[in-house]
Amino acid sequence: MKTSISALLASLPFILLCSACSAQGVSPQLAALSYEEALQAYHHAGRDETYRCIHQIANEHYEATATSKSIAIVIDDVLYLKLDGKLIELIQTEADEKSARFASETTTVQAGYSIIKQFNFSEYRESDDRHVNFWVETPSGMQKLKTFGNRCGI
Repeated sequence: MKTSISALLASLPFILLCSACSAQGVSPQLAALSYEEALQAYHHAGRDETYRCIHQIANEHYEATATSKSIAIVIDDVLYLKLDGKLIELIQTEADEKSARFASETTTVQAGYSIIKQFNFSEYRESDDRHVNFWVETPSGMQKLKTFGNRCGI
C-alpha cells in the first residue's frame, strides 16, 4: 500500500503537467524545437541576432518545469515554430510593448502573444523573464497556451 501511494505521489507532477497541457489545447502538431535550430535557420538567411526570447510550455501559473519544452523562439522580428515536424518561419506584422503578431509568408500560419508579467530584469533592463499568453492559428484551428518567456532580450 505504501509503495502504491509513493508511486502515485511521485508521478503527480507529471500528471498535473499533462493535464495543464491538454486543458490549454496543445496540439500534437506543435512540436518542441531548440534555440540552436532556430538560430541556425536565422543565420542561414544571412541575419545576425540582437534580440531573442525562448517560449517554454508552462502550467496554469505560467511556470515552466525542468522538463518543459521550448515551443516557440523569437529572434528579432522572426518567430520560429515547429509544426508537423517542419520548422516554420513567421515574420512580425504588428508589435507594441506588450504584444506581437506574426504571419508566415509561405503558409497560412499565424501566431502571436500578449505579455502578462515581466520580471527578473537584467541590471540595465535589457532582458527579462515573462509570463505570456501565446496563440497559434493553423488551418486546423487555433491553439492557445501559456508560456514562460525565458531570457527575453539582448
